[in-house]
Amino acid sequence: MPAIIRTTGNWGAEMRLIACAALAAVLFALPVQAGEPTGPALAGMTPFDEAMNYLIEKWQIPGAGLAVAKDGRLLLARGYGFANKERAEPVQPTHMFRLGSLTKTVAAVAILKLVEDGKLKLDDKVLPILGELGPRPDKISDLRVKDITVRQLLQHSGGWDRAKSGDPIGPKYAKEAAARQGAALPPTCLMLMRDSFEVQLDFTPGERQAYSNIGYCTLGRVVEKVSGIPYEQFVRQRIFEPASVRSLQWGKSLETAQNEVTYYDYPDAPLVTPMGGVAEGQVAAPYGYLWLESMDAFGSLIGAPVDYLKFLLAIDGRYGSALLKRGTIQEMQARPSYPAAKNAATYRALGVEVRPFENGANVWHGGTQPGMSALGLRNNDGSSWVVAFNSLPKDRSAFASEYDRQLQNARARMRGWPSGNLFSQFP
Repeated sequence: MPAIIRTTGNWGAEMRLIACAALAAVLFALPVQAGEPTGPALAGMTPFDEAMNYLIEKWQIPGAGLAVAKDGRLLLARGYGFANKERAEPVQPTHMFRLGSLTKTVAAVAILKLVEDGKLKLDDKVLPILGELGPRPDKISDLRVKDITVRQLLQHSGGWDRAKSGDPIGPKYAKEAAARQGAALPPTCLMLMRDSFEVQLDFTPGERQAYSNIGYCTLGRVVEKVSGIPYEQFVRQRIFEPASVRSLQWGKSLETAQNEVTYYDYPDAPLVTPMGGVAEGQVAAPYGYLWLESMDAFGSLIGAPVDYLKFLLAIDGRYGSALLKRGTIQEMQARPSYPAAKNAATYRALGVEVRPFENGANVWHGGTQPGMSALGLRNNDGSSWVVAFNSLPKDRSAFASEYDRQLQNARARMRGWPSGNLFSQFP
């Protein structure tokens, strides 16, 4: 049983947190064994079931969801293992998972919608857009922040490198940022963004790339300033509703939405220091280490894999009406101009990663947080999938490499793709 955790006096929230921590601490008492998957699949999709069952058993993941399409047609939407292991509740294809940084592709599409509207240019400087939301002018310590553009934020080349200066979204750095800003914890995205623009950059904007959550936090505020409405409202109206997406929403750190899975840390994982203002003592990492409420544009999206697949296919109109024009999609996937990207086999473009081929490209984004891992991928042959797991093994890199490999192997083992379309079952 984890240490008793004190919250801010809200007894209901306190009890939910204790319950979540207790659930997350009861880890893998019995080996996970793959049972029959739930949900529909067309004939011939067995290689994907075999891949998912293998992954769950080998890596001892309680549960997962997978949706697979070919040329815009849904061929499989299934759940594997347990949404809640203690209750032996099977994952259904409509169960929602945390999607982590798959959130960033949504933010990129939101920005590109504003570009198409003529309200924004990719090479616009960011600080004039932010205005009063931006850093305090007398506190800026690195004048290079004035040169940061929207494009650079999308490409992760804005000048922050978490390997050098840390990631502001973690407890340690959020605490330091709050002290500098005179702000309370848990943090808001706005506070973290302001502080990041006031401290020293790690490199000159545009000269290279380094993965940046704070860059996408900033893009969410750009959407709000340019559109004049809250970020979540813009995304719902301009992206989710046109794509007929029903379940995608923003998750919370200590509470699960209706029909959301439970998240589990890896076996023998230590308890961790939580985000300030969320809890005291030590917590299980999936419930309290990060503050999802501050991660709207870069990491807090939850939803069923089949709904995120709808969004992914709607970008160019393989499902429903295209969210973006052809020229915009080419810009989204274009190779960045900084030197290291020139001959790279893969590169980060605008909200997606890209591996170009002579006959197209694989385009994807992955996401990991304590207790979850997910991937949304479009292959150059017209096949696509979204997969999500409700745990993250200790060796997260090896796990991500293997589940990518196993699903690609499943694709290679297909003896032709079946006809038919299951999207009518998921309106």
